[in-house]
Amino acid sequence: GSQSWEKACLTILGASTTGPMYTVMYMSGWLKQHQGNSIVLELFITFYPLALGILLLQVCFDHIIDEILGRWTCNMLRFGVTSIMNALLLPLIYMYANDTMSLWVIFALMGFSHGVALGSSFELCLHMPRRCKGIEYLNVGLQVGGVATGIFGVLSGFTLQEHPQSYHFYGFALLTSMLCLSGFGAVMLLHFYSDIYAKVMKIQPEPPPASLWEVLELLYTLRVCIAATLLTSGATLLCNGFYTYAPTSRKINPMDNSVLVVLLVYVNLCSDLIGRTVTTYFGCPSGMSLLKLVLGRQVLVVVFFIYISQQKFLQDIFILIVLHILMVSHGMFTTWSFVHANSLATVKGLQRAFVSKMCVIILFIAILFGSLLGNAVERIWFISI
Repeated sequence: GSQSWEKACLTILGASTTGPMYTVMYMSGWLKQHQGNSIVLELFITFYPLALGILLLQVCFDHIIDEILGRWTCNMLRFGVTSIMNALLLPLIYMYANDTMSLWVIFALMGFSHGVALGSSFELCLHMPRRCKGIEYLNVGLQVGGVATGIFGVLSGFTLQEHPQSYHFYGFALLTSMLCLSGFGAVMLLHFYSDIYAKVMKIQPEPPPASLWEVLELLYTLRVCIAATLLTSGATLLCNGFYTYAPTSRKINPMDNSVLVVLLVYVNLCSDLIGRTVTTYFGCPSGMSLLKLVLGRQVLVVVFFIYISQQKFLQDIFILIVLHILMVSHGMFTTWSFVHANSLATVKGLQRAFVSKMCVIILFIAILFGSLLGNAVERIWFISI
C-alpha cells in the first residue's frame, strides 16, 4: 500500500482542486450584492459546462499529448498550470465584481482548470493499485477543500461580515490561493519521491473507445456507478437549495432561521467529510448492494422536504440529524461509486483513462441536474407559499 505521506499528498491534491469552487460559493452572497440573484445560475452556466467540455476533450486527446510529451511532463503541466491559474484568478473576482462579462470569463477559466485538475486526479488514482486507496483519499481531499475554505472565510473575516471590505476579500483569496499552490507542491512530492506514482507514469497512454458502440458498452458496464452518482449527488444538490426554508424551533417566528441555516451548512460540510473518511476504513459494497443503499437514502430526502414544508412539529435537532445522515451517506456513496468503477475497470480490463473521465462527467451532470431541478422546484415552492 501507499505510505502515509502519499495519502496525505492525494488528500491535499483533492483539497486544492475543489478549494476555488467552494470559495466562489462562499462568495455568492457577496456577489449577489453586485450582480443580483442571477449570479449563482451564471456560475453554473459558465463553470460546469466548460468543465464538462474540457473533460470530453481530455478523453479524446490526452493520450496523444501524453505520447508526444510523456506522462511525467504532461501531468506536471496539467497540475502546475491549473494551480497557478486558480491562484491568479481568485483575486480578480473582487476587481471585476461589477463587470458581468469579466466574471463570466473568470468563471469559465476556473471551470476549465477544475475540469482538467479533477479529471487528471481521478485518472491518476484509478491507475493506482486498489490497496493504496487512492480514490478514497482523493475524495476525502475534495471535501477537505470545502471545510478548509469555510475556515479561511472565518479567519479572514469575509464570511462574518454582511458587507466585507477589500482586505477581508483579499485575505480570503490569498489563503485559498495558497491552498491551490499546495496541491501542485503535493504533486511535486509524488513526482520525485513516490514509487507508486512513478509506476503509474510508466503506463502507456490509452486511446479512447474507437466507436460509439464501444462507448455505449462501457457506459452499460458502469450503469450502477452512473445511477449511484446521479441519485446521490443529484438528491443532495436538490436539498442544498432549501436550507433557508427550514423552520426553527428557537424563535417565535419559525422562519427567523438564520442561525439554523448556518448550522445546516456546517453540518453539510463536516458530515460529508466524515462519510468520505469512513470509506478509507471500510470496503466498498457490491454494485447491487450500493444501489439499494442509494435508493434507500431517497427516503431521507422525502423526510427532509416533509419537515421543511410544515410548522407543526419543530425540532432543530431533528432536521440536523436528518441532514447529518444524508451527508454522511452522500460522502460514502459518492466515493464508493468511484471505487466500484475502479473495481470494474480492474476485473473487466476497461480503459481507465476513459472510466475516470466518465465518472467525473457523470458527477458534473448530477451536480448540474440537481442544482437546476432545485432552482425550478424553489420557484414553484416560492409561488406556492
